[in-house]
Amino acid sequence: MDDGGRLPERRFKTLVVDDEPDLADMAAELLTYHGIDTVVAYSAPEALKLLAAHADIDAIFSDIMMPGMTGLDLAETVATNYPRIRIVLTSGFTTPAYWKQQHGQFPFVTKPYLINTVIKLLKP
Repeated sequence: MDDGGRLPERRFKTLVVDDEPDLADMAAELLTYHGIDTVVAYSAPEALKLLAAHADIDAIFSDIMMPGMTGLDLAETVATNYPRIRIVLTSGFTTPAYWKQQHGQFPFVTKPYLINTVIKLLKP
């Protein structure tokens, strides 16, 4: 089929980061179902390696509470080194009011979250 020489539309791509594989995989599946391409990392250091390998990542959806490098550490590193990437953080242990008071720089959703809320925060 002739598409008139147009390039295919680039899809939105999100890096999902959570140290709990089942949660990371489930979030990725939900985002994929809603038309967002995903890459999954199970730690913040792994996420940084994937960012270096995938220049087409538009956003990161990351858990905050992870061993070693936290999601907040990851977010701060990404904001410095990849300022065009949108970052949304999540946690089941932090309240939205506390988050806004302490770390309001990045959008935040509490676990359990609605996937539509996450998508609205991820996409510009």
